[in-house]
Amino acid sequence: MGTLSMEQAIKIYLDKRAKEDSLFAEVYKKANKSIEECIKYIYSQARKLAKGENAVGVDDATVYGWAVHYYDEDNIKVEDVKERVEVVAPAIVQEPVVQEPVKEEKSVKQKPARKKTKQELFDERQLSLFSFE
Repeated sequence: MGTLSMEQAIKIYLDKRAKEDSLFAEVYKKANKSIEECIKYIYSQARKLAKGENAVGVDDATVYGWAVHYYDEDNIKVEDVKERVEVVAPAIVQEPVVQEPVKEEKSVKQKPARKKTKQELFDERQLSLFSFE
């Protein structure tokens, strides 16, 4: 399967949500709304979040929340924003190989698995990276 564009990923999410949520399905049909303008709204929200910086990382839940908000609200004015979006995939987490215990005369104690640091847990979450020029 190829890589999805941001527009495709947002549309898939919104289509799925509309199937599962009849109230959202109604607002999703609004004639004055479009997926293209929804994406521009998301970019403008990311720019505000960046507060003048050249890039900002935004988690999936926030981006999808902005998309839903765009459809829910009728008084949203969308600004044109020059942007570039890069989706950063989470680091691959390798599970430790579990070996079957070997029956021996003496038992072998295994070290308990170490807990992941907050940074490692953060790095595992998928982030969308918005860059502004």
